[in-house]
Amino acid sequence: MTDRRRSDDYKQISGYIPLDLALEFKSICARLGISQSDAIEEMTQEWVAKKTGTHSLNSRKAAPQTIADLVRANMAELKRCGVKNLTALAKGEVLPTPGDFAIITSVLDIPEEERKKIWDETFKMSVYHETKGVKVYKDSGGVKEDECEYS
Repeated sequence: MTDRRRSDDYKQISGYIPLDLALEFKSICARLGISQSDAIEEMTQEWVAKKTGTHSLNSRKAAPQTIADLVRANMAELKRCGVKNLTALAKGEVLPTPGDFAIITSVLDIPEEERKKIWDETFKMSVYHETKGVKVYKDSGGVKEDECEYS
């Protein structure tokens, strides 16, 4: 995951809100296992989309090319959907199971044609760019290396 404090792609924002609201926000983030930064980013994207009338929460960002791009851009939302290994998926270290890929793309409302493009690009990059193996989580029990059943 990106170290946001040291990244040129991130900027700190701050403000003051009522104490009760701040405590409830922190409590909900902790209960859901979502970082406060991820939650604030998600809320800010929704607020900007609402104020500017854009349809996409990530309209200013390029469309995701790979599964890692997709997961990185939507980490806060995906943390609530039950898919494990999100950090490894976001880094491109593993590929999701077909079931997890279906969950990710369903939660994010990705059309079927776009799903195929993202999967194809991910698979092409993972296998053909001088990688020694593709790690695929077959189940929650572990990682199998140099094995991929997907086409």
